[in-house]
Amino acid sequence: MPVEQEQDIEQPVIVEQPMMQEDVAQHGWPGGPLDTSLLMRYSDHVAQRIEGAKPELRIASLGAKLTSWVPGQHHPNIQGWLDESGLKWLERTSLSKVDPQLLSAFTERWHPETSSFHMPFGEMTITLDDVACLLNIPVRGIFYTPVPVSMEEAATLATELLGVPYEEEYLETSRQRAGTFTQQWIYDC
Repeated sequence: MPVEQEQDIEQPVIVEQPMMQEDVAQHGWPGGPLDTSLLMRYSDHVAQRIEGAKPELRIASLGAKLTSWVPGQHHPNIQGWLDESGLKWLERTSLSKVDPQLLSAFTERWHPETSSFHMPFGEMTITLDDVACLLNIPVRGIFYTPVPVSMEEAATLATELLGVPYEEEYLETSRQRAGTFTQQWIYDC
């Protein structure tokens, strides 16, 4: 029997080319939605990281940091508001347990254009009733709308309530470009 020599078989070279807008409109995204008429920003969507074999998303949880911020005792006014709202137990819930795979899977399926998750079985939207059932928090009653305040008013209020010098507080509101403070800044006071 003659021995066949192995021939060098040339492997085809695959060149990645960006999809043209016309191709997307006609054929959809590979492995993604076929009808992209509603998902105008799909080209920038996190799911493209999977299709393009890009590095995995990093998920950072600030749960341990937030848990350490929960005070043992609140000011009586704040405790009253928490009791009245029915939300006081939320600050004691577990913030340190995050399932990165589950969170990543939901992130990949969320589409802001439709405010819904696109699942293999269809679209799914989270309603206020879902939140009420899952977290056992009241969702009925009057809505809270904060009163807009200027940077000067915010700095003055913070001086009265936190006792920090006005100039320092005004500098922080200037950094935020609004009458607001970061949670970290308040915690550091």
